[in-house]
Amino acid sequence: MCGKKRVLEIVKKNGFCYAGTMNTILKYYLRAVFLLFPIVFIPIILDSFAFGKNLSLMVMAFLALVLWTIKLLATKEKTVKTNKLFWLFLVYVIWSVISFFRLDVGVRMQSLMLPMGMGTVASLFMLFFVWLQVNNKEETEKQFLFLTISGLIMGLVSLIVFMLPASKLPLLIPKTYPLLSINAAWSLAGSIVGEIILFAFLIFGWLKKLLTKIKEKAEVINYLTDAMAVVFFGLLFLLDIYRIFKLGWGIMDGNSVWVIAVEAFKTKPIFGMGIGNFTEAFNMFRPVSFNLTKYWTNVFSGSSMGILQIWTELGIVGLALVTYLVLIVLKMKKTTKFWQVVLFLAVVLFLQLDLMSVFLLAWLLSSDVLENKESKLILNVGENNFNVMPYLLAVVIFIGVGFGGFWMGKMFLGDFYMRQSLVAATNNDGLKTYELQIKAIGVNPNLASYRKIYSQTNLALAQSLLSNKDITDTEKEKASTLVQQAVREAKTAISLNQKNPEYWYSLATIYKSLVGLVDGAADWSYQAYQQAIILDPVNPVLSLDMGGLFYAAGNYEQADRAFEESVTDKSDFANAWYNWANSAYKLKKIDVAVARLEQALKLVSTDSGDYETASKELEVWKKELAEAVKQQQELLKQQQAEQKQPETLKTAEPLPTVNPEEKVNVPSEELEPPAVEPTVEPTVEPTPGI
Repeated sequence: MCGKKRVLEIVKKNGFCYAGTMNTILKYYLRAVFLLFPIVFIPIILDSFAFGKNLSLMVMAFLALVLWTIKLLATKEKTVKTNKLFWLFLVYVIWSVISFFRLDVGVRMQSLMLPMGMGTVASLFMLFFVWLQVNNKEETEKQFLFLTISGLIMGLVSLIVFMLPASKLPLLIPKTYPLLSINAAWSLAGSIVGEIILFAFLIFGWLKKLLTKIKEKAEVINYLTDAMAVVFFGLLFLLDIYRIFKLGWGIMDGNSVWVIAVEAFKTKPIFGMGIGNFTEAFNMFRPVSFNLTKYWTNVFSGSSMGILQIWTELGIVGLALVTYLVLIVLKMKKTTKFWQVVLFLAVVLFLQLDLMSVFLLAWLLSSDVLENKESKLILNVGENNFNVMPYLLAVVIFIGVGFGGFWMGKMFLGDFYMRQSLVAATNNDGLKTYELQIKAIGVNPNLASYRKIYSQTNLALAQSLLSNKDITDTEKEKASTLVQQAVREAKTAISLNQKNPEYWYSLATIYKSLVGLVDGAADWSYQAYQQAIILDPVNPVLSLDMGGLFYAAGNYEQADRAFEESVTDKSDFANAWYNWANSAYKLKKIDVAVARLEQALKLVSTDSGDYETASKELEVWKKELAEAVKQQQELLKQQQAEQKQPETLKTAEPLPTVNPEEKVNVPSEELEPPAVEPTVEPTVEPTPGI
């Protein structure tokens, strides 16, 4: 018995040490997350910052959940912490999942990969849960210090980028096959806005420490570090504000985001457009006035206001959940972090959603702002009442992590191969480009953008073969196969994301390039253009291109109508006015053509080659117009001379006189007019009294 007790004591002691070790590992890992996440990116993939940061967040969240699960199994007390915010976040995740599975397959993959989609929501929830289990006042302070180190690194890099001379930009590192292309707006955060948000967060945190020490009348030496941190990050904050004003802030105007949100609500009030699917709403519902803004060529994947993006993507339910969060936060007035939480909740809701802002807000809400409730994980089975609940939970988590890790690996490899293919394309290595894109699609077949790129590669290779003067029959067969693959892949992209006009436009341009080679290509191109315009009704480029198709086919009437639609959608679109002028010229409406071309010239820079070309064309047209007017005037004079009115001024002629011999004996009685009885007007007697 003594030996058995000794063994149990050793096991318990070792188990306690193991649990303590796992707890320490988990804490250090979470601190490392705060150090790495703000500055991490993946330069070896196609989208190194947007997808790179989002993928990094997913990996960090999965590893954090795995480490916590191992710690749970090693700990004697099997408990989890929850609070109101946890359950609210869980409901938000569940509703996001429901909206996620209502999307097309290709849109789901896009939602997983891009920031603020399903991948971001799930990752932040996992991190929020783990932070909730581990964080206390002391641990939160240490995490903040690691975040400060990350901000310091980011700030120094930002200063270096700012001081680089404009002549050196863009700076390619390395020059041969660059992994980095640094321009004036480059940032480790992925955007200057992300930097500003992080610096504002650090300023608030260090200022709070500084004011607390001043209030406690501590010695100057004790808060010198705090003051230096406030000044340093304050200067960086002001520098980034200056950079934003200098370089511009690429967001939608307020009117457009409001119209998009309202129209999306009218269409899908309950479920919204789907998590991570703002682009569909942007294409379908943005107003014509957006085309007059600076960023009219941009396709936005997010709103300029977080609250409107949530409303657009998750409908009235998402809006209600956010409203409930605001009400919970407003009840935190007695907590020390109230104003900090309010400030960053406002940043998330009233500025564009950014990975940095939602990451920091989720961390704030997990750090002792509400009272937590501990719940025991108990499900006893068998005669010995063995608690299987922690192990069941661990199995579910490990299965979920394995499944998620599998898809994360596929997404990473797909983007890696696609970037490599584009590098090969820049080196004019068509075969390697082709093979690498096949690999990318093989590992991630559900991303429509890969299919579009691959279809364009097939078409480019086919056109290269067909351009050869001495083309062989074998090369013709290869070109035919490549053309078929180009069309097939473009159609596959549409099947993956049917409501994205980008893929219909891609198919239309492929058909357009086949006009003259394939019977019916012009009609197919027209149909694809029509579908693209239905999905993106105010895009002037689509109408312009479709008009170009009609113009090339000699159908100038329809081309004229298409160009008119393009001008209607964007009244300052010089190219649309120019093409509209040419269609009028072809229709022999020279006066109209001249007026339209004059308008096009007003919209073109006077020192451009386009202005010079159009001016010469206008001179020729004006001469033709003057000649036509002259000919018209001469023709008019001739017609007037031929159609001269007869004379109307003449005197009365004398009565004719007839000789007696020429008279005709006609009885006059039969020629007299009929007798008419005289009409007597009745007399009306006046009424008495009137």
